[in-house]
Amino acid sequence: MNDLDFSYFYGHKLIDVDTDKNRFLRLIFDYSQLSVECPWRLRDKGGILIGESDCVSAPDKFSRNSLKKLIRNRKIVEITFYEELFLLSIKLENDLYFDLFHNSTYFEGWALSGDNGLEFFTVPAGEIC
Repeated sequence: MNDLDFSYFYGHKLIDVDTDKNRFLRLIFDYSQLSVECPWRLRDKGGILIGESDCVSAPDKFSRNSLKKLIRNRKIVEITFYEELFLLSIKLENDLYFDLFHNSTYFEGWALSGDNGLEFFTVPAGEIC
């Protein structure tokens, strides 16, 4: 872990999930947004609830709408970036965790942007900026 300060995003409530499967995944909070162009999963303490692979491999059972139903109106409680794993973990209310895995040496992985101009993102190879 590192000493990045994500506290601006704490308390932001998820108001929508872009469910268009032809675009990158976008989570829209009341004062920020998260753009996702890498693998993701939603889990709780019992295990994985839904992941990107589920939506691709079993679209009849899992979709972005499924994700939306599980996390809509939840607030961000904590955000942790595990530098050695290139993993961003966003803890939401009710002990839900939305994890992002940067997996490319060529493409960006994700961007977390606040309405105040604060932005965190991963560049190719996973370094956070």
